[in-house]
Amino acid sequence: MVRPCRVPGSCVGAAILYHCLDPIPDWSFWVQFDTFLMERNQTLFENGVEINLTESGVHPCSIEEILPPDEAQALLRQPLGYGWTDGRPDLRSAIAGWYPGASASNVLVTNGSSEATMITLMAMIDPGDKVLFAVPNFMQVDGLGRALGMNVERLPLLADQGWQVDEKALAKALDGVKLIAVTNPGNPTGAVLSRRSREALLDAARRAGAWLLVDEIYRGGEIDGAETETFYGEYPRVIVTSSLSKSFACPGLRLGWIVGPEEVVEAAAERQDYTTIGSGILSQILGASVMEPQNRERILARGRALLRENADIVERWVEKRNRWSWQRPAAGGMAFLRYDFDMSSEDLSNRLREEESVFVVAGSWFGIEGHIRIGIGVKTEHLVEGLTRLDAFLSRHGLA
Repeated sequence: MVRPCRVPGSCVGAAILYHCLDPIPDWSFWVQFDTFLMERNQTLFENGVEINLTESGVHPCSIEEILPPDEAQALLRQPLGYGWTDGRPDLRSAIAGWYPGASASNVLVTNGSSEATMITLMAMIDPGDKVLFAVPNFMQVDGLGRALGMNVERLPLLADQGWQVDEKALAKALDGVKLIAVTNPGNPTGAVLSRRSREALLDAARRAGAWLLVDEIYRGGEIDGAETETFYGEYPRVIVTSSLSKSFACPGLRLGWIVGPEEVVEAAAERQDYTTIGSGILSQILGASVMEPQNRERILARGRALLRENADIVERWVEKRNRWSWQRPAAGGMAFLRYDFDMSSEDLSNRLREEESVFVVAGSWFGIEGHIRIGIGVKTEHLVEGLTRLDAFLSRHGLA
């Protein structure tokens, strides 16, 4: 029988199973996960509604939009073996090409950015280490880090300054920090960090000797302005995670990556041996095509056009409603809308779903009340219909 065994010094950032003759210990004391509210609610409800506005990426591509007909046909003859578990060489090289100064040896291919983040934390951070986590944010680092015994401290971003870094709070929180985690462009805000915020984070990481973990999954999905500059290469201890799920409109491939120093890639790969072993061979073939430079820019341009059109629709909607406000997102397939009436965001999400079959993300699932996040990467007609049903809901409850 395989039993979990708590042996001092045997676990570094993860619970590892050992053959053990001792009685099974109280494992819940060692690893305990809080409910990942956004992901759990999406799993339960997103496929049962008529209008799903909880996604933050671009409306998905089809295979025929990625591969020419002869290459798509060749997939039917592809042997379904393991392939390259750490990523096909052409895929790793293509990913590296999007990060100035990176090479294939700086890239590890993963099952989505979620695995990339998980095995990075497992590889580089020990139980008891302090992690500084910028919020609002996708809450994986917060929940997973605490479950793995890390000391996760939240660093609130400044809403009144466009969701930028609070430099004073950052300086006060630096003592003992081993890793600083941010998302750029941000989730759920769609804000891009200013040069001043970037420099503040880099300077803080240098002073603390900390790793800077940057989730760049929305890079390439800019609504207004130039492509977001990557953090990779600005400091030797920068680790970037990303995937094809958002700006690249291929969430069904479940293909992500880590870009970082070779020591990080090697250590994360050793943890991946215990998690998924590697990503699927078909996803890697399609991913290599997506990340080929000419194809990459075509797919990103497709998404940016949709995001601009839909952001304009939301902007006109907000301008006509006194009880709603927003900061127009700079990138990403989402809008973070603030409201001023007395209803919790989770209650609003649940009741809108139940009454109008429209599903939105509660701001409280990001730790920010009085907001909802709606997807603007969806088909335009779905967004318009969703906003129409939201209006009906608000009018019915006297909240218009």
